[in-house]
Amino acid sequence: MSTALLLAGMIARAETVRVGVFIGNNIGFGEDAELTYAEQEARDMARLFQQQGALSRDRTLLLTGTNAAAVREAVFQTEAQIREITARGDDVMLIFFYSGHASPDGLHLSGNLLPMAVLQRWLESSAAEVRVAFVDACGSGVLTRSRGGTPVEAVEIVVDDTLTMSGLAVITSTGPAEVAREADIFGGGVFTQSLLSGLRGSADVDSDGEISLEEAYVYARTETITSTAAASSIQRPERRYDLEGVGSVVLTRIPSRAAGLLLPEELEGTYTVVSVSTGLVVARIEKAAGEQRRLALPTGRYLVRKVRQEDVLLAEVDLVWGGDRWLEDAQMDSIALGDPLARGGWNLRPLRLSLHGTAAPPLLSGTPSHLGIEAEVRHLLRPGLGIVGVIGTGRGAMESWEGELLTASSRLAGGVLVERHQPRLDLSVSAGAQVARITQRLDNYDYEEGDIEGVEVFTAETVAPGVWAGGGVHLPLGPVFGLQLGARGGIFRAEVDGQIASITELQGFTGLSANLGGKQIARAGREDP
Repeated sequence: MSTALLLAGMIARAETVRVGVFIGNNIGFGEDAELTYAEQEARDMARLFQQQGALSRDRTLLLTGTNAAAVREAVFQTEAQIREITARGDDVMLIFFYSGHASPDGLHLSGNLLPMAVLQRWLESSAAEVRVAFVDACGSGVLTRSRGGTPVEAVEIVVDDTLTMSGLAVITSTGPAEVAREADIFGGGVFTQSLLSGLRGSADVDSDGEISLEEAYVYARTETITSTAAASSIQRPERRYDLEGVGSVVLTRIPSRAAGLLLPEELEGTYTVVSVSTGLVVARIEKAAGEQRRLALPTGRYLVRKVRQEDVLLAEVDLVWGGDRWLEDAQMDSIALGDPLARGGWNLRPLRLSLHGTAAPPLLSGTPSHLGIEAEVRHLLRPGLGIVGVIGTGRGAMESWEGELLTASSRLAGGVLVERHQPRLDLSVSAGAQVARITQRLDNYDYEEGDIEGVEVFTAETVAPGVWAGGGVHLPLGPVFGLQLGARGGIFRAEVDGQIASITELQGFTGLSANLGGKQIARAGREDP
């Protein structure tokens, strides 16, 4: 179960300082199944508040895979830091996040139990004027129990840097007897991923560039219910406020220069944003006609889907270099409901052609280095796995007083490739078999009284089979073209001085690439200047 808890102090002072504690544990104890995403969620939440929540790095404490003793120590250190700040006359807003296993008794931390009462006492007694806690774990609902105060109707808690409220506001991501869920399609807990999306900008329904606690809660609740509707039990976030007054607090702000997706007033419907690098859903927007929306996103590459009764609209959004892009239904491609891309797809352009310049050190002692050119073709067979072929040639020369040694080689290679998409680039490793034709020509100079009178030519040629392995980085410059660089190492079996020997080859390469094939998906346009 996930919980967002806001405890507010009384009076605002001159400045508000934010302090954050973020804890993620994949390992609980006893019969707890190992989680997959809890520790990454702690990192993601910390990064989000640093980027959009006015939280500085030196006021951020991140703990992953830790135990109860380490968390207690972190609580003591954080509280000492908070009291030091308040002693100089500044207000403190405390942000606490936990993702992992828990029960009503406490947090399950790598075989240890941190009693829930310890966490609750700290949140209630901390010197911070405002305390916001997010606990994404089953059984954490004990934190939502009323501790006194006057119940009032639900009110909007808008956050800015002036703290003028007191009391308790509690938001839970599940009901008392419900289970918090992880989902592979989201890459994490359903509620936390919805909350992250909302805090990035999806929840900004009034388009003021600021995400309030109420906006984040409403968005996360709607998305959590929708995403678990087909499960055996629906996960329903809840809230309860016990407040003696109201004030203003901003959870996050949308950076004006952040990468963003702009949805104009005329658009209407549900738009799902999927990261190309991970294949995970990063945002879902319920767009009403008559309002313009801007969704802030990390730099990267995305697909946007809009499911209709008869088809699916699909567009590609390239935010690798930041900036904003407009999204128009008229610019999106219509895809049949049965098409793999309509269900999420995996690669828009499985074929990549590349042209590289190459450089290699000497194959043998006393031979020249090589410069060359090569062509590479890569074809993905399924997500992250493909085949690769390379054909290339290289030449080298070295001269001494005795003569000139020329070497030339041609190479044909093939193998398998594993590729992983990252937000701004693609990483790959590959390996396979190769065959090379190596030619050496030695021009021996015949000197007579200091002058070259003639040249005696010796030529040797061999065909050498071998194996190779390498890695590379691909940096997209858009949906089609990109820059590529990498290195390979190989071993040949060839005849050297009349004997069969192993020759080791190292080679670096860089060049341009073009992604081809697949469906030509429409691209969201740039923001008008």
